[in-house]
Amino acid sequence: MANKQVELKTNELLLRLTSIPGPSGYEDEVLKEIEQIVKPFVDECFKTPMGSLVCVKKGNGPKIGFFAHADQIAFVVTKIYDDGFLRLSGVGGWDPKTVISQKVWVHTKNGKLRGVVGFMPPHLQTTEESKKVPDYDHIFVDVSMNQNWKDISIGDLVTLDTEGFEKNGTIFAPALDNRASCVAIIKAAELLSKIKTEAEVYYVFSTQEEIGGPGARSGAYISEIEYGIVIDVTHGDEDVPGYPKIKIGEGPAVAVGPVTNRKFVEHINKVAGRYNIKTQIEPIAGRSGTDTDEVQLTRIGVKTALISIPLKYMHNPYEKIAVKDVEDTAKLLAFSAAHLPEIEYEESQNADSVKEGE
Repeated sequence: MANKQVELKTNELLLRLTSIPGPSGYEDEVLKEIEQIVKPFVDECFKTPMGSLVCVKKGNGPKIGFFAHADQIAFVVTKIYDDGFLRLSGVGGWDPKTVISQKVWVHTKNGKLRGVVGFMPPHLQTTEESKKVPDYDHIFVDVSMNQNWKDISIGDLVTLDTEGFEKNGTIFAPALDNRASCVAIIKAAELLSKIKTEAEVYYVFSTQEEIGGPGARSGAYISEIEYGIVIDVTHGDEDVPGYPKIKIGEGPAVAVGPVTNRKFVEHINKVAGRYNIKTQIEPIAGRSGTDTDEVQLTRIGVKTALISIPLKYMHNPYEKIAVKDVEDTAKLLAFSAAHLPEIEYEESQNADSVKEGE
């Protein structure tokens, strides 16, 4: 490993990574930045054929992987009009009405061009139009202010031009889903570089989760791990009636349900108790809608857990997260890996007990 005497500030990392565009399938720049940050804490880094970044802290014990998707939702140009207007379609789960009047960047082969999302003024809408929920047929991007707007091609990506900021331990920024989890893994790698552990740890920053998650599966396959912890965000909108009360600032949420391994989750909860890391419970009745669903099915199966960072306003131009939740997630990851040989020992003892009883 390289020199590890680097103090990474969580808030600065969050703002740094959310400032770099990385839509699904186009994560290269953000992964390049992540690799430079995490390199001092690992023995090697490599890319999978799907483009995911895998960094490894070598060890002689059980293999565990931490997974966070690095991609973000965005748009793609679907139509170009002669007067400098564009039509869009979403890459991932956008609600079109949240982007009206936002500044955007159109990413062309010759560089970025400025655009603004427009919408028909209320004065010009019919009564019926005013009652409709806006969709992609009703919004457009004005790029006519650019002399070279004709450089734009069908299929070019479009990202929002929103700048993150911090206030009182809270970050407001785009793409916190899921750069917050990427930061949690980076901080865990920093901590584990200072801790003696037998486990071999794979830090996987995966691609294309927002369109199905193939990047995580390839990362898990090539790593040949036995244990995997997927880190993503979950809805911290606790004031919405009928939703689980997951709160921002109250610690990471540990999922329980059929997609997680019970004994592995018990291990994580024991670690949280041992180190006084406050956690919340997130019940999941079926598939999780995260990379957990992909990782657990890799090869003959992976013992998988899901840890989620509470977040408000998911898939909006500005998402909200508590810095402390990210830091507590990092600690929970690091100590869960450091104590992984304990779960291996317990399982071997249980196996011996069964043999003696035969």
